[in-house]
Amino acid sequence: MKKVIIIGGGPAGLYSAYKLLYNGFKVDLYDHSSGLGKKFLVAGNGGLNLTHSEDIEEFVKKYGENESFFASMINEFTPNDLRSFCTELGVETFVGSSKRVFPKNLKAAEILLNWIKRLKENENFSLHLNHKFTNINSNKEITLIHLENKVKIQGDNVIFAMGGASWKKTGSDGTWSESFKKIGIELSPFLPMNCGFEKSWSPFFIEKIGYSPLKNIELKYNGKSIRGEAMLTPFGIEGGGVYAHSLALRNEIMKTGVAILCIDLKPSLTESEIQNKISQQNQKSSLSNQLRKAIGIEKIAFLLLKEIYPHINRENAPRLIKNVEISLSGVRPIDEAISTSGGVKFTELTEFLELKKLKGCYVIGEMLDFEAPTGGYLLQGCFSSAARAVRGLLN
Repeated sequence: MKKVIIIGGGPAGLYSAYKLLYNGFKVDLYDHSSGLGKKFLVAGNGGLNLTHSEDIEEFVKKYGENESFFASMINEFTPNDLRSFCTELGVETFVGSSKRVFPKNLKAAEILLNWIKRLKENENFSLHLNHKFTNINSNKEITLIHLENKVKIQGDNVIFAMGGASWKKTGSDGTWSESFKKIGIELSPFLPMNCGFEKSWSPFFIEKIGYSPLKNIELKYNGKSIRGEAMLTPFGIEGGGVYAHSLALRNEIMKTGVAILCIDLKPSLTESEIQNKISQQNQKSSLSNQLRKAIGIEKIAFLLLKEIYPHINRENAPRLIKNVEISLSGVRPIDEAISTSGGVKFTELTEFLELKKLKGCYVIGEMLDFEAPTGGYLLQGCFSSAARAVRGLLN
């Protein structure tokens, strides 16, 4: 019976284990923590977005310069395949109004429990927790630390699924990269992705807003518009709508030091419609009351308008409401990012994600050098890469 060592107990590693066991392999899974799927659990706190239901042609465009490679993998293991896997675990899914796919009843922790139970029921599965990866050499000898003691393991077939470099508290710290570099594997540097951005607000504004959401807005940058939400914070702005632009914003800030994000606070209304509604209001009322009664501009949105445009008035309000320009001057730290760019370059890998310099060793999930927005694309990429590596092993 063939044995496969898996290093990393996140979604990519766990799915690899599931499929390999189903195909008759013996699996030894090692993870740094006392429990599996820590980042999976954190991601599920706000509602576990498993994948997206849009057409595959549109889906794969979200992977940017790696579109063609991901098109190949995702056509092999599709969003519907991921939903079918969830059904196998007893998890019913549904498509939300945004076309995102979520579990219908179970939460991330319950899904993970079902998943781990299935693995442990297989006599060919062996789990080793509290084993932190520290090194691999050119002979495929792997060193881990367990209870302050070094543990050395070796196998013909190894799947690495140790994540990127964000959310260190979950173990995804990217420290594995140094060991890979030492044996000549080329990596792209880690950079924050799906992250917040910095804006120097006035002390008055910071005191008033704290952490406040902007809902039903449109965020525009570099000719691309996204309907969604954002969160105003003491340091700047973050949230789903911002994350959708994060790659372009980050690159522009790194290049020039500044990026201008434009927000339309009322995307469902034209400028002239806003003007007409305001004109029907009592001119003796304060501008904030006029805007609230006319078009539903709430307190937080009005405070933002006043912060960006101190001289806003009844006449220029319609134009400014449609074009709130926020000058962003920095990117938040990598550890706050939902995901990271960077990792093992695809040029170091075969089509089955096997390292060319270490035969029998595969790299999957966020260890790969790719970028994808939130909305189910990250998780789908992890599952599809795991499916591809398993296919390589089966071949």
